[in-house]
Amino acid sequence: MINNLFKHTLVKNLIALALVQVANYLVPLLAWPLLAKGLGLEQFGSLMVLFSICTLAYILTDFGFNLSATHNVVQYREDRNYIKQYIANVFTLKLVFAVFASVVAVIYIIFNLLTPTSALNTMSIVWIIAIIFAQSLHCIWFFQGIEKMKYITIANMVAKVGYVAMLALLFLFYKSINLALFCFFISQLIVSIIYLVCIYKENYQIGIPNLKGMWQELKYSFSFFLSRLAVSVYTAANVLILGSFQGSGVAGLYGSAEKLYGAGTNVSGIVSQVLFPYLTRTGNLKLLLKLVLTLIIPVVVGCYMVGIFADDLMVLIFGEDFRLASEYFKLFLVLLCISFFSVIIGYPGFSAVKKVHFANYTVMFGAVVHLTGLFMLYLNNAITAKNVLLMNICTESVVLLLRCGGVFYVSNKNMQVQ
Repeated sequence: MINNLFKHTLVKNLIALALVQVANYLVPLLAWPLLAKGLGLEQFGSLMVLFSICTLAYILTDFGFNLSATHNVVQYREDRNYIKQYIANVFTLKLVFAVFASVVAVIYIIFNLLTPTSALNTMSIVWIIAIIFAQSLHCIWFFQGIEKMKYITIANMVAKVGYVAMLALLFLFYKSINLALFCFFISQLIVSIIYLVCIYKENYQIGIPNLKGMWQELKYSFSFFLSRLAVSVYTAANVLILGSFQGSGVAGLYGSAEKLYGAGTNVSGIVSQVLFPYLTRTGNLKLLLKLVLTLIIPVVVGCYMVGIFADDLMVLIFGEDFRLASEYFKLFLVLLCISFFSVIIGYPGFSAVKKVHFANYTVMFGAVVHLTGLFMLYLNNAITAKNVLLMNICTESVVLLLRCGGVFYVSNKNMQVQ
């Protein structure tokens, strides 16, 4: 079974893309030691809160398009006139959402982060707004839809190498949160420019937006947006919650461990990105099952082995001030074993059985579970990094069980109908 799996063209492409993308993640991993050691624990924590704001803003400006638009582009990619206007509709909506996200971000920063003792100032707000607009022009959904993921890899590799290079050079002369934000903005702008150039390279164009088409896309993408927003409740929002209740120091410790956890989620995201358009077209659930069974042992054993060296790893990468974060990192590794397969089974699995919206419902239910748990922690004055992580593990476990059961149930029901 395993030999046949690795002979499959999709899996060969997946392995090649995964290897490149893992390297793509390891490059910016060099940035975190620069930031952690250069800024110190408190300022690093403040920066993690700002990056969480950018992540939440990205979820809003994306509005689920990375899933819904991918699905549409896959179906109509041969109709270039349709795609021309479709791209314009999505970009226009994303820019409108960028305006709204910027307003909300500015209000939050002014009333929660701009304190007399804070290292943030007006320029911090300017760079956050610039980052939000630069990210709004990202169009991963288009290249996933035409199954040309190499452009995603190229854009991110160039941007991330450039980001680390700028940080390493400029931090030699001056170290500040604003400088880190400026470098991040340039990297995101580079990604946007490369994407726009590559759209035309593939002989597609950006047309004129249509109000009716924009409204239809909003309605179609809304459930995908709710699912992404739900996921953010138990991912990106955790840093904001800890920053508010525990301070920037705890947010810095949690954020540092979360960045290492991001390596694993990045890989599962790659697998999902490749599988989603393929399974939408073919409905090949057997391949998905083979892939999951093949990866279970390597993922679990790999997380266990990394956990053995968690203390030394945190100190090596982030510095002695971050040793306490190793406890959080070990819990993140447990979370990774669960979320890795939840992501792979989610949208690819449900798209194969023609019920892609069911994946949205699973994360919405997960968000309800997580919010309920956080509310109980709040009532008991027990919102700590460890408790939030344990709640996250429970939430992801529920989502994984719902997705496995849902795909199995719908698949069997479809077979009975046939």
